[in-house]
Amino acid sequence: MVDLTKYLEQAADAAKRRNYAMAVKIYGQVLAIQPDFGEARAGLRKVLFQKVAQKPASKLSAILFGGLNIPIAGLMRLLGQHGAAAKGYERYLSYDPLAEGPNLKLANSLERAGLTKSALAVYVAYAEHQPRCLEACRAAGALYYEHGQVNEALAMYEQALKVDPRDQDSLKARKNLAAEGALASTGLEKAESSRDLIKDKDKQQQLERSERLQLSADEVEDELSGIEEQLQSNPGDQKLLRRAARLREMAKDLQGALDLIDQLLQKNPTDAELLEIASDLRIRLQEQMVQKAVKRGDEGAAKRARVALAQLRVAEARRRVERNPSDLGARFDLGSGLLESGEVDEAIKELQQAVKDPRKKVDSTFLLGRAFQLKDLPDLALGQYEKALAAAGSGLRAKEALYEMGAICEGQGNNQAALGHFTKILEQDIGFRDVVKKVEALKN
Repeated sequence: MVDLTKYLEQAADAAKRRNYAMAVKIYGQVLAIQPDFGEARAGLRKVLFQKVAQKPASKLSAILFGGLNIPIAGLMRLLGQHGAAAKGYERYLSYDPLAEGPNLKLANSLERAGLTKSALAVYVAYAEHQPRCLEACRAAGALYYEHGQVNEALAMYEQALKVDPRDQDSLKARKNLAAEGALASTGLEKAESSRDLIKDKDKQQQLERSERLQLSADEVEDELSGIEEQLQSNPGDQKLLRRAARLREMAKDLQGALDLIDQLLQKNPTDAELLEIASDLRIRLQEQMVQKAVKRGDEGAAKRARVALAQLRVAEARRRVERNPSDLGARFDLGSGLLESGEVDEAIKELQQAVKDPRKKVDSTFLLGRAFQLKDLPDLALGQYEKALAAAGSGLRAKEALYEMGAICEGQGNNQAALGHFTKILEQDIGFRDVVKKVEALKN
């Protein structure tokens, strides 16, 4: 196999000098020789991301000069020519590197063509640049596992669950990976005799159970009973109390879990982890109140519960900001909560800080647009939505930004501009909200 290391070094050097065109050319040449070279594939994606960070991509130019590659690549996928499809998506992405759909389809086409190292590189690079892309995180986790990189797979599923804590595929995968990690940590796979297996069996079961993210109801009850017996003789054992709280949470006894966490906080009032757990449990308990009211059809109670939930989210986020003013994630939570509660000016103040966090930039900018819209400042709102659209590139937030921009323009009587915004959504997703009716009404 040809040693391509020196070419990667040349590409990396070109990227450092911001000679992105040269870096892209070198990575392309390397991939022409060795298509499943993950390091080169990752390097290409990252250089294109750096390039667009210096000068944002023009959607219009991408459509004019590269748009034809999308339907061609789609046709190649249908015909089963996944290598050719990948090249089509790669050509389009040279004009619009951050486009979510083509990035994911590129990775999927590479995977289906058997170029799994390249596919993994694309998923990981996109997940690093757009950490809220659930599909990229999840797919990267699956491919890491396929390549035997358990720790890396677990990290990607953890990232996926930050995007959607209730994503069942990620929860199941993380649970299995955690259990697998516990099994390996016992050395059981290397045991050379039945005596070794018997000696490590109890240890293995204990570790495996403690690492698993979810247990069966019988397992929870069994372990909880044992822990409560131990707590009778040693009620202040903090390790046991923490495990008991986790088990009660598994058993969906959120109030019981919160009581134990509050007990721990009495002795450790500044423990950041305990404070976060308590905050999360309080919010989830209030969410249950909303769900119960909705389920029994009591609209008045549901409305009051939602108001209380919004106030609780603001209070908890404010506590986090007070504990750590530099926590931009907490500032985003506070800003979004304040906006939901109608405290628009205070929300703007927090969101203008949160926008400095690359992970929250798109959402913060979008919510700033909504805040200015609520203050009846349409020009400022349009400016924020345009920034959110440029940062998002594609996906749900991009469509939401386009929709709000269309609504503002329509309200101002600028029907041509409104039609342009709504039409762009129509090109991506014909089923989005009432965009079809909007376009038909404006055309008429």
